[in-house]
Amino acid sequence: PLTLNSGVTGLNVQLTLGQSTQQILIQETGAPLLETTTAEISSTVAQETLKLLPQTGGIPDWQSFLTFLPGTRGNGTNNNSAGMGGVSVNGSMPFSNALLDGASTSSPMSNNVINTPIFDTLGEVKMSSSAFSAQYGGGGMVYNQISKGGSNQFHGMAYDYFKNTALNAAPFGFNGVSFKTPQHFNDFGFNIGGPVIKNKVFFFFGIDHTINHTTPAVSFATVPTADMRAGNFAGMNPIYDPTSQTVNPTTGVVTRQLFPNNQIPAAMLDTVAKNIQAYYPQPNRAGQLVNGIATNNYSYLAPGNTPKRKYFGRFDADVTSSNRITGSAAWNDGPMLPFSPVDPINKDPGDVMNMSGQLSDYWTISPKLINELRIGFMGEYDVFHPATIGQGYPAKLGLRFSKEDIFPNVSISNYYGLGPGSPSNTEYKENTFDISDQVTLIHGRHLLHFGGGALIFRADSTAWGNIKGAEVGFTGVYTAGSNTGALASGSGSSYADFLLGYVQNWNALNSPEYGGRLKNPGAFIQDDFKVTPKLTLNLGLRWEGNTGWTEIYGNERSFDPNVINPATNAPGALWFATTKANGRDRLQKGVYKNILPRFGFAYQLGDKTVIRGGIGLYTFPWNVDTYGGGLGQASATSGNQTDSTGNVSPVVILSSDGNTNYQGAKGAAINSIYKRASNTPDALNGQSVGFFPYTAPSPLLRSWNLTIQRQVTQSMVFDIGFVGSNQSHLPFTTDRN
Repeated sequence: PLTLNSGVTGLNVQLTLGQSTQQILIQETGAPLLETTTAEISSTVAQETLKLLPQTGGIPDWQSFLTFLPGTRGNGTNNNSAGMGGVSVNGSMPFSNALLDGASTSSPMSNNVINTPIFDTLGEVKMSSSAFSAQYGGGGMVYNQISKGGSNQFHGMAYDYFKNTALNAAPFGFNGVSFKTPQHFNDFGFNIGGPVIKNKVFFFFGIDHTINHTTPAVSFATVPTADMRAGNFAGMNPIYDPTSQTVNPTTGVVTRQLFPNNQIPAAMLDTVAKNIQAYYPQPNRAGQLVNGIATNNYSYLAPGNTPKRKYFGRFDADVTSSNRITGSAAWNDGPMLPFSPVDPINKDPGDVMNMSGQLSDYWTISPKLINELRIGFMGEYDVFHPATIGQGYPAKLGLRFSKEDIFPNVSISNYYGLGPGSPSNTEYKENTFDISDQVTLIHGRHLLHFGGGALIFRADSTAWGNIKGAEVGFTGVYTAGSNTGALASGSGSSYADFLLGYVQNWNALNSPEYGGRLKNPGAFIQDDFKVTPKLTLNLGLRWEGNTGWTEIYGNERSFDPNVINPATNAPGALWFATTKANGRDRLQKGVYKNILPRFGFAYQLGDKTVIRGGIGLYTFPWNVDTYGGGLGQASATSGNQTDSTGNVSPVVILSSDGNTNYQGAKGAAINSIYKRASNTPDALNGQSVGFFPYTAPSPLLRSWNLTIQRQVTQSMVFDIGFVGSNQSHLPFTTDRN
């Protein structure tokens, strides 16, 4: 067996690939607790430790304990379980670099991390927060999840983490009555590993499946009564006939006549409105009367169903005694199976699926020289398609001015709305490609690491809700007795407006997919120099580049203070990727002068005390959410209009074809204003626009620490330190005017 002894420093170590048949014997004296060779502040948590930590959130996840680390906190909205993408460390912004077996798994859209592998497939997790190697460019936290691998013996396990109503205590209930909310949760799976070819090729494979059925509290909605559907508003606010109105030409005040018996004649009911209201459920309870309206007169239980599926696989192959190839892949799928009381209306099923993988080649060129080549991949695909899309609902309803084949969004003040939820339709397709090569060289008292690589980001996505066939709103202003005074507020009904088809506001949208692209090349050298047996210096230097966000379809725009505005013949107008004004072809100018030095030291005072310190310069990723403003905003087709006549005339009538202008000089036919966005520099003159400087610098993080470690016993060490950070060149919002 191979025996490890503590307390030996300054050796010229020869590096070779480990074999699966080797044994490691830890002597009773224990492994060294003091860190004598680096200023890096990090924590490595092994699988056995992770298993001992309490799991209360259902699916076991090591991220539950991130904010227990010194210097960490959540992002302000989820402090207790922020996840890798939402933890702030040492006062820095909550940015991170998440790795699985050395390859990046961070999202190009928001830098969050959705893909975490199956809990029981991880061997250990290393979290580095300060003074880490120049191998990494991003500041904040570096998380490296190291997976388990197979060996010459077959090993496996099966498990089921479960919660059930039968195991739960009943909550306290007044009058001796209590009710246990139904809960049926199972997270079960298995993993197995072993040899494919003994001493040569090994595998490890795991499956995890979650079944989660819940029944929340009763939900309530306000739906129209049978009388209201027939136009009978007896006992409710008085409603007035908009076709009887007269308008004072001087004051613009409207006067309308009451509907006899507060009843809309059947002949006046809009045919499209009648077809839409057929999708409302009938009331199943009396509800509470508020201003004559029976509110919350429909109750329902919305059972929850949130399954998840995870798969993980890894192989290790010793091609030769000096060459090992390793590959691993994780796949997660979380389908959204929503409930709707008006199924399939208001039902927006979706799927959040992500995967990551890496292929690495470890080549021992000589006992003192190793090359590590890695290709990594991360993909996240979020798809939300309303159940009514492509099902011919506009034709079924007779809605002729719908711009897309989807059920309209119908908003009736104080009543349950109908139509696709949020997002109305979305596809996020995010990919990260991570290519790197690193050389490790031992030369005398120098342990050198040097290499380079590139992160390639692709964001092929739509806007969050990119399709609206017709969004129509009804507010009750057209069946009020007047547009001013007591009659304006004390009469009228939004549902009566709806039955007449009088639309107060309308909008429609089709925003096509955009294809964002960004590349981050980098190169580094790191020298861990053993100056004396007691003193080690960590010297690093990294160069990092950034191409800025480009777009493959020309679907991006931004305000540019240097583009000439044709309306004023002065600088300050819109830039479009299709026109490439002033030679500009991307949202940001590429940045290629990021030089990021690192310095650290570790000095050993006797056998039980170490003083460590370090300082480094890091950068943050340019994700789409922060730096991609303007992506996908140049090619949308849209239109919107709100009543501008003072509640005199509607924007459109539901049963019309959209070609009639009901608002005269103050409005327009809705079909005439549904247009593709203009790409002229003066397209948004007079409107507010977003602005992100073309010459934006890369954000920088300066991180430093000074710590003292003192070993007290064989199994206890005190670590006291000061850790700080400073950030500059961060994006922020300001009014340029």
